[in-house]
Amino acid sequence: MNWEALTAVSTAFTGLVILATVVYAARQVRALNEQSRALGAQLEHLRRATQLDGTLAVFDELFSPDLTDAYRFIMTDFDERMKDERFHAEALERAPSTDVHKELYMLRHMERIGTLIKNDLLGAEALFDFANAFIRDNWRKLKPLALEQRRYFGEERLWENFEFMATQAEHYAGRRNQPIAPERSSD
Repeated sequence: MNWEALTAVSTAFTGLVILATVVYAARQVRALNEQSRALGAQLEHLRRATQLDGTLAVFDELFSPDLTDAYRFIMTDFDERMKDERFHAEALERAPSTDVHKELYMLRHMERIGTLIKNDLLGAEALFDFANAFIRDNWRKLKPLALEQRRYFGEERLWENFEFMATQAEHYAGRRNQPIAPERSSD
């Protein structure tokens, strides 16, 4: 028996086994990559569906009677009421009655929504497209009280998420007001 021929045949066989293993492994890697992409697409779809549910729930809340009533109060009576020393002093209490201080109801509500947006748990673009003026109007009216409460309570972060949301809404409004560039023809 020729040992050199046997070594050559076994080396060739080993090479074929290695080649088959590489081909099989490449197919497995390709299949795993496809599965990974499909799973990523499913997770993105689930994330967007969940954000849609949350956004729709917030839209419903914006039309709730309590929030509508608070908005009406803030837009029509709040500035005048803040001139009343007793009302103003109550507004600086930790827990004034929301029956009287409807601005507190709005502050809390908008802080909660701002927290969801800041932590990317709510579709901010859709909310800003839908309720941009509402958000900015409320912050514009309530900002002086919010800043005063920060100083009074020594809490620099009080209402920060409402402020964050209002700032983002302002940026969004600025982008939306930019003229749309005409499409260039490719002559």
